[in-house]
Amino acid sequence: MKRNSIKLGVGLMSLMAIGGGASQARAASDATAAAGTTTLTQLSFEMAMAQLAGAKLAETQAADAAAVPADTQPAPRPTATLGKDTVGPDGLIEGAAYIEADQIAQTEDELIIAYGRVEMRHKGKIIRADTVSYNPNSGVTIASGNTQTINADGSIQFADYISYDDEMQSGISENFASLGKDEQKVFARKVESIDPDTNRLTDVIYTPCQLCVEKGETQEPSWSIQASEITQRRDKKMVYYKNAMFKLQGVPVFYTPYMWTPDPELERASGLLPPKIGANRKRGFSYEQPYLWSISPYQHLIISPQLNASVAPLLNLDYQRNFYSGVLHARFGFTNESYFDNEANRIGSEDIREYVLADGRFKINEDWRWSFTAEHVKDDVDENIVIDAQGNTIGRGRSYANFFERYDIDDAFNRNDRYGELTVDSRQLINQVNVTRQTSNAYLSLNMVSFQNLQFSGDSLVDQPFAVNSEIYPTIAPMLEASWSPRHRLLGGQLTLSLNAIGLKHKDYPGDTVAPAAADGTSGFDTARVSVGASYHGDMTTRSGIKWGPFLEARHDSYKLSNLDSSGLEGDFSRGLATAGFNVSYPLIKRYDKVTAIVEPLAQLAISPDFENDPLLPREDSQAFEFDATNLFAINKSPGFDVYESGARLNLGFKTRLVFDSGLKVEGLIGRTLRDKAETQFLKTRTVQGVNYTYDLYGLGNKNSDWIVNTSFDTSNGLYGYSRLRIDSEETKLSQGEVGLSVVRPNTRATLRYVFNDLLLDPTKVENGKLQRFGDNYRNMQLYARHFITPNWGVSARLDRDLVREEWRRSTVSVIYRNDCIWYELIYQRNDTRAYQLRGKPSSAILFRLNLSTFGSSGAEFNDVR
Repeated sequence: MKRNSIKLGVGLMSLMAIGGGASQARAASDATAAAGTTTLTQLSFEMAMAQLAGAKLAETQAADAAAVPADTQPAPRPTATLGKDTVGPDGLIEGAAYIEADQIAQTEDELIIAYGRVEMRHKGKIIRADTVSYNPNSGVTIASGNTQTINADGSIQFADYISYDDEMQSGISENFASLGKDEQKVFARKVESIDPDTNRLTDVIYTPCQLCVEKGETQEPSWSIQASEITQRRDKKMVYYKNAMFKLQGVPVFYTPYMWTPDPELERASGLLPPKIGANRKRGFSYEQPYLWSISPYQHLIISPQLNASVAPLLNLDYQRNFYSGVLHARFGFTNESYFDNEANRIGSEDIREYVLADGRFKINEDWRWSFTAEHVKDDVDENIVIDAQGNTIGRGRSYANFFERYDIDDAFNRNDRYGELTVDSRQLINQVNVTRQTSNAYLSLNMVSFQNLQFSGDSLVDQPFAVNSEIYPTIAPMLEASWSPRHRLLGGQLTLSLNAIGLKHKDYPGDTVAPAAADGTSGFDTARVSVGASYHGDMTTRSGIKWGPFLEARHDSYKLSNLDSSGLEGDFSRGLATAGFNVSYPLIKRYDKVTAIVEPLAQLAISPDFENDPLLPREDSQAFEFDATNLFAINKSPGFDVYESGARLNLGFKTRLVFDSGLKVEGLIGRTLRDKAETQFLKTRTVQGVNYTYDLYGLGNKNSDWIVNTSFDTSNGLYGYSRLRIDSEETKLSQGEVGLSVVRPNTRATLRYVFNDLLLDPTKVENGKLQRFGDNYRNMQLYARHFITPNWGVSARLDRDLVREEWRRSTVSVIYRNDCIWYELIYQRNDTRAYQLRGKPSSAILFRLNLSTFGSSGAEFNDVR
């Protein structure tokens, strides 16, 4: 008897590959991942795009009993195993198919029929049907009756009828349904494999939503996409659609009679990205349509023109290229337009206005890497802009401060994906080139840096926020940092040799620490410094558990200052610095009933030569810093090199930690610095009516510093609180700090934070010959919260209240509806920040946000801000 089990297996497996939807792998485009959004390619019903398996099986080794005459009575369920080589995890050898049925028969015209609970296994799939027949003469395999394909990933496909032609490599599936492992669903009246390059689906519905049944009727999904016909052309790498309709809750919201997208089976694909649509008073109706151009497997360009009803369009470009050694990312934009305010009133003449935000990082070898950042905005102020009643003007060379806000360009400042080594404060742009070498015991960094400041200057008109003059910021060319330590400890400690050098070139110097010879009014000068140092830090523990270690730091600084006045006056300055001392702490732990207590007193004694002031000594890298827990035990609390802590001082602290069996953790720290005499270089001077007053801005200049007090608790079940405080040592008042409380529960996520600073000095208040230190400088209350009252309905708020000016800053409240695959949000926004104000009044807007599952995360999502 002729054995045709191998033919049956090949035909059926190929058949199930097209009709049962063997491929459930969605082509996650690299370009999509790079862009951080979803292309219309992914609206192409990827789940319905079945791939041809084309499996080639080896000659059968099955017994002759695998096929029996049709008139034979039903026997115990016959089976057949096809293939050869190694046995896989499913019990089958590679390329084999296992077929089982109540009966497998062969008619006189050689038609092979398997019927009665037919079940097959092949390449991790389980395939079931009521009846399967194979005609060796025509090469046609037909499966009918409740066909079902269960894939290894858990996805399932169903069909009433499947037919496949071995020779023509074509097939058809009727009443097709697919349920993906991620709940995505595809339904089609017919799926056809016309040839190896062409697949067609007829009367298609796609949805990722749950299908609910009420009163015996299936309800419309939250959203779905329907089309009368979809054709996949692998040879053209395209997918074509007819009569595509997008529906929300069964209501049609978008229709197109014909469209095409790249084939979703491609690893990368060009296509349209979701548009950005908005309306506001400054630009009118705005429509931005990004287009993703997949140039190659390793680079893409997003072309995103922003069309505005009230002002000229802005063209945005976003380019990314991946190299073997790193990545390059660049964003550009330009327009030809006047400055315009929040009511689209044009001010001044038209000009080219543009921006660039570019960066990259590259690995040279295992130890060396280099990176760069190039950021700039060209948004020049006209020469004839009058800024006050006296007729003072601002000329070119100055910029407006709110370019990114005027055109609603996201993530321009403090981007998390910036590749450069150095970062800057908010509303500042940085240009830098960095070369770095790092090994386990050595570090070398060379940097070239310049800045552009887009903070608001004090001479801005109400509707024309001018940027701070960037020329007060120096160009750093270069900055060199190097350190080296031997691989082995020396006398129980670590030795480190260091080198630091910097060159600063100024156009306009804002400080007041310059040589007396600069009295002719020249403000720009140049600075060069070289610092060579060595340090030793010991770390030892006694038998009784006391941790201690001596330390010694020595450094020599050489400064060279040039162009101190218009005649080119130069000056040199050098100094030697050294600090010696030791650290000591005694951690103690004790177990009580249901709680473990850990306490640790800490002390650090440091002695340095007394500070000697020199008129040539600049203070550029140490103009401002915070005294807090992070630098309480730092040998030099100044962040830079120009200011160096001197004299004898004792840094004291006490840490506690309680760990309860319930999961509650409570931590605390209190500390301060004691000196033998006041540290005058930390004191500030302010002149009031011709009289100079000194004050301790940082809480470090007097003999006794401010107190640092930190506390926190964590219940381990979603409740967390903290406080970080600085307390004035003389008047026992809060100087500055932050207090916060966070809640993270299944239906609630919230953070309440209060930030304050009471160190503003009022030059009009002098009492008892002393400038008043305390005043309302900064008090800010912030709330980030979201709570779902029911499984579907919730509210969200982001509130920021300035308690000194008694005004809301940037605030958002919203009402949310969600279900398994859709998120609606009605939003009210109010913005009081200077970048958005209109004639001193806040701007406000009502927005609607719609997010669909599988198309990216909800824009309303936010994590605990702490």
